[in-house]
Formats: sequence, structure tokens, C-alpha cells
Amino acid sequence: MLMKPIGVILSEASSSTAVCQFYEEFEGKLVEGELCVIHSKRSNGIKKILCRIDKIIPYHEFYREGDVWSEARRHKYPIPTDVSRRYEIGELELLGELQKSGLGEISRPPMAGDQVFKIDVSSEAESIFGVKKGESGYVWFGSLIGYENAPIPLDIRNITMHMAVFGVTGSGKSYTVGYLLEKIRDLPVKNTRAAIPVMIIDANGDYLDYVDAFRKNGNFGRYYKAKRFVFNNSMAIYEYSSDNVVEVIKISLSEFEPREAAEIVINYYSGGKGNELQISGLELALRRLSEEGYDLSELFIQDKTFENLQNELRSLTKEEKLIHDQTAKAIDRAIHKFREDCQKYELLEYQENATINGEFIDEITNNPSLIVIDFSSDGAPGVSLYMKQLVVSYVTKLLYNKFVDYKVKGKEKVLLLIMEETQNYCPNPSTYPVGSSLARDNLALIATQGRKFGLSLCLVTQRPSFVDPIVMSMMNTFIIHRVSVEDIPFVKKVTGTLPKAVENKLTKLGTGKAIITGQMSKLPFPVTVQIPEREIKPTMGKICLLYTSPSPRDLSTSR
Repeated sequence: MLMKPIGVILSEASSSTAVCQFYEEFEGKLVEGELCVIHSKRSNGIKKILCRIDKIIPYHEFYREGDVWSEARRHKYPIPTDVSRRYEIGELELLGELQKSGLGEISRPPMAGDQVFKIDVSSEAESIFGVKKGESGYVWFGSLIGYENAPIPLDIRNITMHMAVFGVTGSGKSYTVGYLLEKIRDLPVKNTRAAIPVMIIDANGDYLDYVDAFRKNGNFGRYYKAKRFVFNNSMAIYEYSSDNVVEVIKISLSEFEPREAAEIVINYYSGGKGNELQISGLELALRRLSEEGYDLSELFIQDKTFENLQNELRSLTKEEKLIHDQTAKAIDRAIHKFREDCQKYELLEYQENATINGEFIDEITNNPSLIVIDFSSDGAPGVSLYMKQLVVSYVTKLLYNKFVDYKVKGKEKVLLLIMEETQNYCPNPSTYPVGSSLARDNLALIATQGRKFGLSLCLVTQRPSFVDPIVMSMMNTFIIHRVSVEDIPFVKKVTGTLPKAVENKLTKLGTGKAIITGQMSKLPFPVTVQIPEREIKPTMGKICLLYTSPSPRDLSTSR
């Protein structure tokens, strides 16, 4: 349903841009980014051209630089504004012709005098997006700027093509990711409903509200379970001991082949710059002991079996001379550091006792679940970024291997891996030298190959230019909140291109407003949306400002 006309097209329009003069009753009531439609007169009838208001420019005859009223304004003399010419124009970007199947190519520019209408996006959704509301495979997301309730459809089938969410602190990016979670927890799929399994690397505890909602209500959409994983020194283990929603992070090297286990250990020692001779030497020792029946984690857990590993390395060095003496010393330092650091948090376990292992991945993908790996100060108190990188390295390698195996066996599965503060785990060394990047290669592998197997990434970051550019170039859907000026060139590069009018908004977007572009969007151009209020209200970051001053007696007692 078209609404009242808001203006008229002026001359010299093209097939990509036009200028509209707004009618008086709409001056001051329209916003940049709003969609409208041009009724373009043709010999064969009326063609409807969808357009977006890119820029609104108000004109006033008596307020122009250097005009005859300059001196009057200078001396604050009253100016007869009632007799001046005043009007507003809008610079329009023409997006396409509205057709039954969605947007089509614009065959010719609109004519001067063609009227422009504000459009009811909700009632015209099918002609704009080519999708009916309730159609399987889509979620209706946000609300187009200028409308109270005008969500856009996102093709959830393209989520495996990876996505990225950008935004400075306070712009609303984590809120938006939470809003996305609320959308994918209950999806129409053919004749049923389902949820997408999700695992979140949660840097600041932004997603614990969803685990808590599951704990309190016994459900969260179509998820079978919600779990929070923490380090063994977290108080959450005791606070929620009776609720069965908190698990201690325990990993197992036995999930991997000796080569992969050796890479994890050596990379941990070297900060991700593994030496091939060291990896090969440790691999050989691990392989021989594995063939003798040892669990690879056991070699680092038990004192006796760790001695066996050391003895095997000495034999390979001194007797068989398969490892150079200097290489052996470096391997020895690596296995000691890895063992000592893992022991601090009781991180390593036998394969069957690990809380994050292959069986666990089977479970959460067979029965869609929401998993939060909590790296906040509550979930990982005092834990170094280096140790967190080790966990992310383990998880990403495990996920990749499992999803390759699913594909080989003909099992169709999907999982969305959301990574907050992505720059800490997949840094761009030229702009963000954090000193180590244990998970970068694994994330690059998932970014380039994971889409074939149903393993999808959602990278969330304050500084997109700090993230590895190869990994970021594999993202195909972008939700962009307000970003810093320094990141604009990088954002333009990874998104392909952004219209100038959209680019100009990147540093000015209000909290909760975001630009969406890419393969999940049904529109072939960027759109600006407002993220509506979430069902699960965020509690992280809120503080109690109520404070009762202690009495003099309390103070004297405390002394």
C-alpha cells in the first residue's frame, strides 16, 4: 500500500540517482536512509522505482553565504523570513524497479514531475524483497530506518558463508549479536521448527543472560540445552553447582593425530610460530607412544608417563640421532611449559573425561544447543590471553576436524561459531602485534573451507583492521555499527564497496543502528536498520548506583 506523495522529481535524473523536492507537509519529517518509491510515467503505464533518501538538504533564500542579508545577520537585525523562498530537497539513490519477483533493473530514468511516495514496507515486503513473511529459511531482522516496524529478510541458508559484526565500544554490536541469537533459536524449516547450534567465545560475559534464561525457564527457543564453560578457578562452578549449566573447560590432545597434537604443544611454546623440526621431532615421539597404547593427554598428566615421553625424546636424540640436540632441547622446554601451564588450570584430561571433545560436538549438533565459553573476568579470573588462545586453538581445530568428518560420512550438520574480540585470536600482525596468534591458522582454515562443511563463523570486533585480512576477506555478510575513522578504509575494502552516502555514516551511526550488506541480505545494496528491543534484556555492564553511607560506628568497627 502506497502512502501519500512526499515530493516530486526534478530534472536531470539518471538511472542511478535523482533529486526530489519535498512537499511542504513533509519538510522536516523525513530521515536519511528512508526508502520511498517513484511513480515513473511510461508509455506502457506506471513503473515503480524503489529509491533511498541518501541526503536531505534544506534551502533558505535569506541564509546563503555572501548574500545581501549577510550584514543584517552580522548585526542581529531581524530578517523577513516569511517572504523568502524555503524548501527541502532529497538526493535519492535509485535501487531498482519493483516487480513481482523482487527488484529488477531500472530500464530508464524517472522523468521530471514524477511523484515520490513514502512506501509502507510491511505491506510491500514481497515486491521489495521477493520473499513472503513466514517463508522457510528466512529471519526478519531489525527495522529499516524511518519505519517503526519494517524488518528486512536475512537468508539464513547463507549463514555458512560467514559474517562479521563491527562496532566501537557502546555502538551496540554485542546487543545485535544477541538479537540474532533470539532469531535463530526458533526457525521455520520446511514443516517444522529448529534452532542453529551455536558456540560463543564470550570475552566479556555478554551472552550469559541467554544461559541464565535457559536455567530459569528450562528452555530457550528450540535449544535442547544451554551450557557455560569456565576455567577451574571460577566461582561460577559453585554458584550454579545445582543447576547443571556450568562446566569446567577440559580438553584432550587425544582428539587429534600426533602431528596435530605436536603442533598445539610447539605452537603454544612459540606463540604460534611453530618450528617444523620441533614439531616433527615431537610428533615422532608422540606417535610411537600412541602406538604403544598411551593416551596423548596422559603423557602430560601423569608424572610417570611424562617421564616416558622425555625418555622417548632422549632415545630419538642420543641413540637414534633422529632429532638434533638443539631441537631436542627446544622440544623439552616446550613440553614442560605446556604441561605446567595446563596443570595450573587442570585443563588437560583423558579423552573420555574431557568436557569439550568429539562426543560433545556430536551431542550439541545432533541436539541443537547454545554453548558459551566464558572468558570474562568471572569465567576466567586471572587467566592470560595466551591460555585463552590455547583453548580457542583447540576448539577451532576440533570443530574443523569434526565437520570434515561429518561431510565425509554424508552427515549434513551446521554450527555457528561466534567470536567476540576476534582481534585477540586472529590478529593482523601488521596492525595488532599481540605477540601470539595460536588460533589464526585454524580460523583461516575455517574461513576458507568451513562453509563447505556447514561450519560458519561470526566475527565480532571493535577494530576490524586489527583482524587478519585473509580471514576477514572470507566474510560475506556484514553488520556494521559505528566504527572508528581509522577503520573506514579497511571496512570499505572487505565489504567490496559502499555508496558514498553510506560511507559517510560509518562514524556517525547512533547506538543500536547498523548498516547491513552482503549475501544474507535479500537486498543487493546496503540498508540501515534500527535493532529493536531484545526479549532477553542484557545485564552485563550495569552497576548499582545505590549506596548507603556507613555509620560512624561501622567505620570505627572496621578499623
